[in-house]
Formats: sequence, C-alpha cells, structure tokens
Amino acid sequence: MYAFPSASELDFLIGREMETVCIGSWVLNFGFGQVSLDVEGAIEHVDQDGTVRKHNTDEARRSPICLHHLLGQKVRTVDVEPFCLTLTFTRGDTLRVFSNEGPYECGQIYDEQGKVTVF
Repeated sequence: MYAFPSASELDFLIGREMETVCIGSWVLNFGFGQVSLDVEGAIEHVDQDGTVRKHNTDEARRSPICLHHLLGQKVRTVDVEPFCLTLTFTRGDTLRVFSNEGPYECGQIYDEQGKVTVF
C-alpha cells in the first residue's frame, strides 16, 4: 500500500529483542516487547547460513518457515528501500519485509508510544 518510512524513523527497532513470532492465517506478528510488526504480505528470511526462505500470506507457502531462529536475537541494523524493510539480527539472520503500491495494506508497525505506521 505504502512505502516504508526512512530508516531513521524506524531506528527505535535497533537493539530490540525478538520475543515472539506469531503465525496466523493472514498475518505474521513479530513482537519486540512493546513494539511489534504485523505483516500481511511477503517476507524473506535469510538465516545465518545464507539459506533463503520466502513466505507470503496471500499465496501458497513457498518454503518451510524457520522464524523461530529469530527469537532471542536483537535487531542490529535497520535498512529501508521504498518497498523493502530489512532487519539484520545479532546472530546474522536477516528479515526482509515487503510492501507494494497496491490498494491493500501489507502490514503495520507499532512503536512504544502506540503510533501505527501502515505499509
């Protein structure tokens, strides 16, 4: 639906520990304490060995989900391209979250003050 905000606007994610990963029929929720990221579209998880696993809540699941590997890891860096948010974690895993210019939301980011960013 929308491009992601700049990396500086999302730097509150740096240092946050991934505490929960919840998988729903149409949403993936990543919990970082009082901060969370809901994804209703495509993600890509690259593990520390370089294995790429893609998932899209709107399509047939493409590969096994190993998102539990992110639990306990802290966000080391946040990088943003207009329609891709990349979180790099302390043990080397990477999570890419994708948005698009379509008519539907691809997800939301909730900060510790309750501000919601729709992408």
